[in-house]
Amino acid sequence: MSEHGVPEGAVSREDIARLAVLFDRFEYAFEPLSIDAKEAESQFEDLVLLLYNERVKERFASVTFSAFRCKIRSLCREHLRKNPL
Repeated sequence: MSEHGVPEGAVSREDIARLAVLFDRFEYAFEPLSIDAKEAESQFEDLVLLLYNERVKERFASVTFSAFRCKIRSLCREHLRKNPL
């Protein structure tokens, strides 16, 4: 298990790629208050919570949602640096 918030194998590369698209739409939006940016952020947060509840919460009780969410955001930034949209 990673001590950085995402247990090994809990989140796939495909999950990160999907999350990164949503993350890009709100984190780097020219109009962060736009409907599109707000919808993307809502979808991102919903998906992060779903992944946490389904894959992490029960199996890795020491990983908090806050730590998991923070690491997911970092992984999205890293993914976008390596794979610009």
